[in-house]
Amino acid sequence: MNGYRIEADAELCIAAHQCSAVAPALFGHDEDGVVVVTDREPAEELRESAEYAARICPSRAIRVLRD
Repeated sequence: MNGYRIEADAELCIAAHQCSAVAPALFGHDEDGVVVVTDREPAEELRESAEYAARICPSRAIRVLRD
């Protein structure tokens, strides 16, 4: 385990696509445009991107959690 993980709440997502714009290696979208986390436990060097995506998410659907 790398010390953090990413979670996304599909119920909160408003499909703004900000997350995939700033961190395409970590986020995608389903057929309805709702966020999908493509790597829940990414490498440490992607943590800054994950945290930035969480900060700019307009609906606060993304969380970066410490393990």
